[in-house]
Amino acid sequence: MPPEEFTVAGEGDPSMVLLPGWATDGRIFDGVFPGVTAVTTGPLRPEGFTARLAKFLDRAAHGPVTLVGWSLGGFLAADFARNYPDRVRRVVLVGIRRGYPAADLSAVRASLLRDREACLSTFYAQCFFPEQTTMARDGQVSGQAGMPRISSPWRDAYRRFRAGLQDVYLREMDGDALREGLSYLAGARLSGRSLPACPTAIVHGGKDVVAPLEEAEGVAREGGNATFHTLPGASHAAFLAEGFREVVSDGQGRPSAAPGREAPGFDGAADG
Repeated sequence: MPPEEFTVAGEGDPSMVLLPGWATDGRIFDGVFPGVTAVTTGPLRPEGFTARLAKFLDRAAHGPVTLVGWSLGGFLAADFARNYPDRVRRVVLVGIRRGYPAADLSAVRASLLRDREACLSTFYAQCFFPEQTTMARDGQVSGQAGMPRISSPWRDAYRRFRAGLQDVYLREMDGDALREGLSYLAGARLSGRSLPACPTAIVHGGKDVVAPLEEAEGVAREGGNATFHTLPGASHAAFLAEGFREVVSDGQGRPSAAPGREAPGFDGAADG
C-alpha cells in the first residue's frame, strides 16, 4: 500500500508539521491553527516515516519547524526530532503515554477483525470523552440515541465529528495502515531519556481516558527540556481545547496564555 501523503496547507514556507493519531489523518486538525502554513499528512504509516518526512521537508521547508504530534503522531514526532534535530525548532506532544499495554493493543486488533466499524466508532468516541462515561444506548442526548452523556462543548464537537469526519474515516481508513500503526505502538516507548534534545512541550487533557495523565506528566518530569501543560477539562483530543494554541505558540515570539481552561468552542476543528 502507498505511504501517507504529505501536503502543505496554507501559503508560504511551512512553519509547522502536524502529525495525527491512529485511525485519523491531517484533517483532524482542520481549523486548529488558522493562518498557519503547515505540513499535514494522510493516515500515518510508521515504517520508514522519519526518512520520508525528512525528504519532504528538504523540498517544502527552508528552516526548522515546530512539530506537533498527537497520540501515535506524538511517538513519531519524538522519533523524528531525535533523528533530525537540525530540522526541528520545537516539539509539542499531545495525548502521549509511556507505552501501550500489549493486552490493550491485542484487544483492539481482535475488535478490528470482528467489527471494523464498531471498533473505530468506539475509539473515536473515546477520543472526545472528557470523562469516564458510558454510551447512553437507552437514552438520548440532544435528540440523538447513542450519544455519550458528556457535557457541552465536547458533546457538540463529537456530534460534528460524527456527522462529518467519522463517516469519511469509516469509509476511507486503510486496514494495512491501521494494523501497521498498532504494530508500531506495540514497541513504541517514551521516557525522559528518549525525548528529543530540542525544547519540548507535553500537553495533556485532564480527562483523557485513552492515555493516563500521570504517564505523560512523568515523562515530562524526567525530561530536562520538557514542560508539562494540563488542560483540565480536555479529552484525549486535547488539541481542540482553548489554550492549546497558546501553548504551541509559546516560544515562537507570541504571548502564551495560561493553559488549563476548558474550551467553549473549537474553531471549526473536527467539523468534517
